Amino acid sequence: MRHKAESQPADLCIEVAARVEDIPEIERMAKGIIKVLKKSGGYESEVDDIWVYRIANCVFYLKKAECFLDAPSATEHTFSRVAEIQAKEQNMIEHAMEQLALSRKDRIEAKGETELKLKLRQAIEKMKQA
Repeated sequence: MRHKAESQPADLCIEVAARVEDIPEIERMAKGIIKVLKKSGGYESEVDDIWVYRIANCVFYLKKAECFLDAPSATEHTFSRVAEIQAKEQNMIEHAMEQLALSRKDRIEAKGETELKLKLRQAIEKMKQA
């Protein structure tokens, strides 16, 4: 199943192994993450959404895995497998958050450098004219 964020170009889709009925919940989670990123500034859907959707998918499946623990047929093996799956999902979330933070940090620093260079250039031009 494929789905995409509303903010993405139509040709850029995020692939997920999700059932059709799961997509709205994953989209809801992704939109929540995107809202936080937009508030903090520097959000670029083309770069950030791959990590946003990775996080949303992992969080969704992390929650899904817990339902197996409540099943009447749950065994010790079920508990150990769910714990293993949860650890892997959590590691993927951590990795995606690190990548998201790194790419945003680089863009924000580059933007800051560009703005500083522009201000310096303007100041130099003013000094030339004085």
